[in-house]
Amino acid sequence: MDGLVFKRFDFKKRAIVQKLEEDIRAVQGDYNKRGMLHSGGYVKKFFDLMAQSAEKNIEALLETYSEVGQSTGENVILDKESEIRNEIQELAIQEGRRVNEKVSEMAQRLQFQPPQEMSFFSTNLLTDARDKAEILVETTKRRIRNKIPKKTWTNEVFVIMQIGDVEMDKIWTNVYLPVIQDFKFDPRRIDRHNTGRFLMSEVVDLLNRSRLIIADLTNERPNCYLEVGYALGTEKFNHLILCAREDHNPESPNYQKGGPKVHFDIGGYDILFWNENKIDDFKTALAKKINYRLEVIKNNG
Repeated sequence: MDGLVFKRFDFKKRAIVQKLEEDIRAVQGDYNKRGMLHSGGYVKKFFDLMAQSAEKNIEALLETYSEVGQSTGENVILDKESEIRNEIQELAIQEGRRVNEKVSEMAQRLQFQPPQEMSFFSTNLLTDARDKAEILVETTKRRIRNKIPKKTWTNEVFVIMQIGDVEMDKIWTNVYLPVIQDFKFDPRRIDRHNTGRFLMSEVVDLLNRSRLIIADLTNERPNCYLEVGYALGTEKFNHLILCAREDHNPESPNYQKGGPKVHFDIGGYDILFWNENKIDDFKTALAKKINYRLEVIKNNG
């Protein structure tokens, strides 16, 4: 850990320790009033406070690296990518051991069993710390990439849709896959075309580089709306095609009040509604929409 990171992290860590000591004293005072009958509650509260301090220490180190990156240049995070991962992992192991030792000591002194959560605490803390370190690194990479103006796109078409639904898989196989391939493009779906990296990072990469993005909003999946929001936020309006099953259209005779719908915040967007009994019509309409979007992209550079 370099000097600047160490100093900033050490300052934050001391503040966390001070707050922990204050909270423990407050709980100790309450325990002294209530007596030994409440040993179980005291041990549980002690564990909760220790666990929170461990999580805060890990977050403090991640925040410190992020702050140093913003003040000295974010490439420092990429240069220290392996070091950051190793330090976060080491800190999580140390914190997990510290919490377990302190709580076990407290429980033994009060002749009470440690909380059940403690048996999984160290493993969960380490997993969570690794995930957060991965998010920091991948988010930094993405920010650096996004600073570079995008001039070209791949021939990929990223399809955003519900995963694991039988009906939607049929739409993928019978409509999206063949229509996209007819244009000599490469259809991509995150569950079938990922490389095993942090999943959300792979989704963002596909959103950034794909020539077209087709988002099927059928069944109101939150992740689909999140990904559409990212595409709109990065101003890929011209590249985006929105679709949904016909009963999601409030103007459809098959629409049911209280049933699935396209949400109001993008309800005014040009949406291609499809009917599972008219697949050929949907394929034709989608091909026309793709042609139109490609022309818009061409005319807008």
